[in-house]
This record gives sequence, C-alpha cells and structure tokens, in this order.
Amino acid sequence: MMYVFKKAHEAGGLWKLYGRLRSKNACKTCAVGMGGLKGGMVNETGHFPEVCKKSVQAQAGDMAGAITEEFFAKTPIRVLERYTPEQLEKLGRLTFPLIAEPGDTHYRRISWEEALDKTGAAFKSTTPDRTFFYTSGRASNEAAFLLQLIGRAYGTANIHNCSFYCHQASGVALNQIYGSGTASITLDDLGKTDLVVIAGANPASNHPRLITQLMHLRRRGGKVIIINPLKELGLVRFRIPSDWRSMLFGTQVSDLYLQPKVGSDISLFKALLKGVIEQGGIDHAFTAHYSEGWPQVKADIEAADWQTLLDECGLCRAQIDETVNVLVKANRGVFMWAMGLTHHTHGVDNILAFSNIALARGWLGKPGSGLLPIRGHSNVQGVGSVGVAPTLKKALAQKLEEIYGIKVPASGGQDTYASMVAANEGNIDAALLLGGNLYGSNPDSNWTREAMRRIPLTTYASTKLNEGHFHGRGQTSIILPVLARDEETQP
Repeated sequence: MMYVFKKAHEAGGLWKLYGRLRSKNACKTCAVGMGGLKGGMVNETGHFPEVCKKSVQAQAGDMAGAITEEFFAKTPIRVLERYTPEQLEKLGRLTFPLIAEPGDTHYRRISWEEALDKTGAAFKSTTPDRTFFYTSGRASNEAAFLLQLIGRAYGTANIHNCSFYCHQASGVALNQIYGSGTASITLDDLGKTDLVVIAGANPASNHPRLITQLMHLRRRGGKVIIINPLKELGLVRFRIPSDWRSMLFGTQVSDLYLQPKVGSDISLFKALLKGVIEQGGIDHAFTAHYSEGWPQVKADIEAADWQTLLDECGLCRAQIDETVNVLVKANRGVFMWAMGLTHHTHGVDNILAFSNIALARGWLGKPGSGLLPIRGHSNVQGVGSVGVAPTLKKALAQKLEEIYGIKVPASGGQDTYASMVAANEGNIDAALLLGGNLYGSNPDSNWTREAMRRIPLTTYASTKLNEGHFHGRGQTSIILPVLARDEETQP
C-alpha cells in the first residue's frame, strides 16, 4: 500500500493516478488482461477492482514530467550509457525528436520534419531486404497493425516483435498441438479448474493478479503445483492486498514445489507422464479420438528408464509419485509456463513434453482445462495477431492486398534474431523500432551492441529512454517521442 501511495505522489496525486488506471485500455504490464472498453481495473468477467503494483508502476512512469532539452545538452551519451533502466525511466517522458549522428557525443533536439526526412531518406536509399521493422508488446493493436502495413507496403517481410525472444517457442509448439499460438483457455476456466501446474514462471513477481486466481482455487479445494529450480518466496506464500485475510495473514500459494535441475524439464515431464501411465491416469477416449501420435509417445515413455529420468531431473521417486497422485486425482487441469521453458535451444520440445501430460489426461477443449503460456507483455499476442510477424497467414495477406492495394512479399522475412545476425554482418542499412528495448532483449549484450552500431540508421519511436537508445543505437540514431497507448484518442 505504501508503494502505491509513493507512486501516486510521483504521478501527481492519487486521484490523478486512479484516473489513468481507469482509462479504457488494457493494463500495460502482464498479460492477465484487464480493462479494455470496460475501463481499467476491471477484468474480463467484470470484477472490480483489479490492479497490481506493476500496473501502478507502469502508469506512474508514463505520467512523469518531460525531459528538458538542457538535460541532453549537458549529459553526454557516455554518461547515459551508465544509467540503469530505473534511472532512465525516472528521467521522464520524451517530448521532442532527438538525433545522434556519427561523431556526436550528445543527443540533440531536431525538428519533426528533419527527423522524418532523414528516416525516409535512409529507407529510400537502400533495398527492403536490408531493413527491418520491430515492435514490443506494449504497442496498441492499431499502432502495430500500421507498422507492419507500412513495412509490407515498403516491400520488406523483415517485420517482427519481442515474442521471438520470449514465447516464440510457445507459438510454434501450440500451433503443432492445436493450430493456434495462443492460450486454449479464458479467465473463466481458472475459476472452474481443480489443478494448476506452473512451470518455469514466477507470476508472484511478473503477473501478481494471477496469484489471486490461485488463492481462490486453493480455497475451493484445488491444488497448485510449482515447477521451478529456484525457490521463489512469492510462490510459497503471498499477501494479496485486495483480500483482507490474505493481507493480514498471507496466503499459501503452492501445494507442491518441485525444483528440478536447470535444463532437465523434458526428463521431468517424461517421468511425470510415466507415472500417470503406471497409475492408470490416461484418458483413453481423448487420446484415441482427439489426438495423434499417442501410441508412439506411450512407447517412448514406457521404454524410458526410471533411474535415468530421476538422475537427469534431480528429483527423487517419492516427489514424482506425490505429484502424479495429484495429477491423477484432479478432474480438470490448467498447465501454465513462461520463459523458464521457452528460453532453451529445446524450448519447443519442453512445451510439447509438458503439454503431453495435459493431453494424456484429456485436459484440452474442456471447461476448466487447457494450456496457458503466461505472456510477459500485455499485448505481445495482439501485435502478432495483427501481422507483426515475418510470415503472414494466407488469408490475412490476401486481405491486405485486397484492401490496401499493396503486394505482400511472397516469401517470409527474417525473425528478430536473423535481423540481428544480418546487422552484425553489415547487411542491415535501416531499422524502425516501435517501443521496446531490442538491445536489452538480446542475451549477449556486447554482440548486440556491435551489431546495432553497424546499422547506418536506427529510428526509435518511444515514450521514455531505455538502454537501447545508447547501447543499441545505429551510426545515426533518431528517437521520436510518441504517446502511450492509453493516451491515444479513446472511443
């Protein structure tokens, strides 16, 4: 509560902050949706209030004052490079275009006309295949749609978003499972399930309102299983401010907490499925009529050696058996995951192995059951759905050509990493980046810095400063100030 009052003070007052939180838009932080045209602090089912400290933090940051021209004149880029992300956010909002050209030690103010002319000239002077367009998950659907439309009208398919570094493995796996890259459940299903299994995620920190759902699940007799090598305190006990009992006494979040070895997820999931098979927990009607490949999966699991699986995942047989008992007794289950599963070279296989347990139990396409990738940005699914991707579904591509009279590139373009490799090899001449921090999204900071410094021009459209504007700038770097999505005209 003290944190909220502190942020409200920074934002100009509690009532002013409340007004922004209630704007007709979606929360800017995690993907546990809220708001929309119903107004903020309202979830999909209409419950009010729905808010967490992360949404308060995001709104307070966007309500900060303007960074002055004098600040940029006095502060060299080499000094700004040493600022932390928190320090950069606290500087305030961008309100005029900036540029840093080769040899410049400072960013300096330029006119909108000059900024747009220089950006346009850079894209005109090269070929579409030597450019890319990038956006983050905080962009609105409308802004993201226009970005990809401009990119495709220009002639490039090198159009991508931050999900290629987070949940792309989820999209690939889920498309293989049921033909869509998004979750198979809605918020209502969390109110009907008997069991939630969370692997490789920390919703207590990153999706706090999800903990409220877990609290209600346990109060009605359901179970929560956490799979995480690290013991996160918020996944053991958590205080939920909107619930007086939880606020005063705390809430137990998990019933079982498994801590496997890092990178051993597939071995753990195979061990759990092996236990489910041996305890007779397979939904044979579902696997026979609504799945493919079950006989092959079953044969592979039955052939796996118990001791090998246990040694690989680092858990004992008693822990596996206890978890299997919970899985088998539950009638409905929801499986959730995040970066702990996707950030591996075998990320897709991690999710397929995890999902195999749910499918074997028949937990797909039924109320209270399904698969839920926990998104980290509130609209990363939205920007991908409106076309910010190197390859479009045929129907969407045809519609764009029909309505806008453009020619959508026939072949797919570069994904995010491929564009970074191309930049490192000197094969990118211009990049347009809508929000986000592409530099910070890459795991190898030194390599990324070198790659982006080889790009002749980078143009960022941003509300505030971040590390990418200094470490991830091109030889010429332009920053355009933009409105946050809830500052756009409201219907």
